[in-house]
Amino acid sequence: MAEITIIPAKDRSDEIVRTAAYARVSSDSEDQLNSFAAQIRYYTELLQNSTDAVFVDMYADEGISGTSAAKRSEFQRLMSDCRKGKIDRVLTKSISRFARNTKDSLEAVRELKTLGISVYFEKENIDTSEISSEMMLAIYSQFAQEESMSISKNCRLGVKKRMMDGTYKTASTPFGYDYVEGKLQINPEKAAIVKQIFDWYVSGIGMNEIATRLNLLGVRKEVWRHGTIRWIISNEKYIGDTLMQKSYSTDTLPYRTVTNRGEKAQYYVRETHEPIIKKEIFESAQRLLAQKDTPTGLPKESSPFRRKIVCANCGCTFKRRLRRNCVRWVCRNHDQSADNCNIRQIREDEFRMALVRLWNKLQAQYKAILAPMLRQLETISEREKSGNSQLAELRKEIADIKQQTYLLTMLNSQGTLDEAYFKERNQELDRKLITAQKQLHAKFDDEDSERLDELQKLIGIFERAEPIDEFDEIKFGQIVEKITVLSETEIRFDLIGNIGFTERIER
Repeated sequence: MAEITIIPAKDRSDEIVRTAAYARVSSDSEDQLNSFAAQIRYYTELLQNSTDAVFVDMYADEGISGTSAAKRSEFQRLMSDCRKGKIDRVLTKSISRFARNTKDSLEAVRELKTLGISVYFEKENIDTSEISSEMMLAIYSQFAQEESMSISKNCRLGVKKRMMDGTYKTASTPFGYDYVEGKLQINPEKAAIVKQIFDWYVSGIGMNEIATRLNLLGVRKEVWRHGTIRWIISNEKYIGDTLMQKSYSTDTLPYRTVTNRGEKAQYYVRETHEPIIKKEIFESAQRLLAQKDTPTGLPKESSPFRRKIVCANCGCTFKRRLRRNCVRWVCRNHDQSADNCNIRQIREDEFRMALVRLWNKLQAQYKAILAPMLRQLETISEREKSGNSQLAELRKEIADIKQQTYLLTMLNSQGTLDEAYFKERNQELDRKLITAQKQLHAKFDDEDSERLDELQKLIGIFERAEPIDEFDEIKFGQIVEKITVLSETEIRFDLIGNIGFTERIER
């Protein structure tokens, strides 16, 4: 019989656990215990005084909804540092502070588990290092999600009521107006431009030509485009009316804002503000729009290349055309007039095959191509490590200032402070907060750090990749940010991580 020697597991009881904390709170929260400043203070002191844990960093999102992880920059920074191997354990107050979305909660916890990182939820007493924790986490996450959806539903009902009685205030300010004391007021200089746009359009001048004229005249700093002109011409606000609920938030998580195409009721309120355009001119413009709005080509949603292809010559996006049963992409400027741009159309299948060639090159040679770029950026990670203690001190300072501001405001609301003293002290705290936040942001380059994360992600994709024989929409979406058409025979794929690769069009 074979001799078996048992090698006992390593005793890790004396190891120092690198611990971080994550906090999130709405900026209008009235619960001091859950306040942004209090959470930062609590975890900073807890971890810095611990004998068996070393404090890594405090990650805190303020005033941001927990229903979508993508919008939380600090949460994303936490996950990034975990992937880089900086953290062993994450502390957070509760599941609702971590995320109010079951999908995001479970995905994050599962990823951290695969990295060997545990999460401890204080309120629920759930430690994800325990085998039974995921079932409990799923249950509590569902409760948190239902709570978030209930709150969101109540908010939407409040918005709907204000729309129905005409008291709802839209957040956007149309070009030509200024938002003053809760009301739209005409900006004379910009209003003159709006009037000129309508005059040109009803006289038969096209939207592309109007945009060109405004750009040549140097009107405002932004570049005028076809879509901008169309938005102005079709906007009822220029006759003093307001159409409410042009877009709406979806009922399911994660919440998305989508265009209202008849799915929800709309509310048209007349004479909400002073008009810039006379109704007869506006109505003439709408009739012209209706005449020209005949569908051409293919549905916008039918291609993964939509809004991804850009002309290197003029900067315009490409549009899709179906001619003789062949799908082609053409520069919008060139499509309007060949004199505007000399880059001609390219068949969609040529873009697809170029992606196949690029994918297979990177799959075969990713170590030689991408690894040197990664090494150049890894110094960023080292710089962040050396600055962690400074970052912690700055975050604690910011938390202290916020806490002082909170208490000062509370005392003033109770009438216990002299008004002059309140203003002077409040201004002083504001100055200190701005200075501390500038110092914090100067400690590391967010853009470089994000690029490092994306490059690591790209390498991870090609570590597991297989060669492909045909275009794959999912793979395309994973790695490609943009396609730049350099000429009729040459294009550049701009990938995640701000890396560009040029491919020839093979015909």
